[in-house]
Amino acid sequence: MLYSGIPVSNVTTLKDPLQSVSDAIAAKDGRKFAKAFGNLTEGCNSCHTSMGRSFIAIRVPTGPQPFGNQLFPPQRKP
Repeated sequence: MLYSGIPVSNVTTLKDPLQSVSDAIAAKDGRKFAKAFGNLTEGCNSCHTSMGRSFIAIRVPTGPQPFGNQLFPPQRKP
């Protein structure tokens, strides 16, 4: 309801990156987790760009603050 119009393929393409994150957590493997989280982050940002919402940029959190994994860069004027 809040995110209508998102093609299912944009969401389902994140299945493998999400599974990789889950597998790394289960294995307690920090290196695999960092790589998997990076891939997931790239996937999120690619989707946002394809939907015309590149103003929502996800990043690796920089600290414990709420929403520390999000950037909201200023919009370019057309």
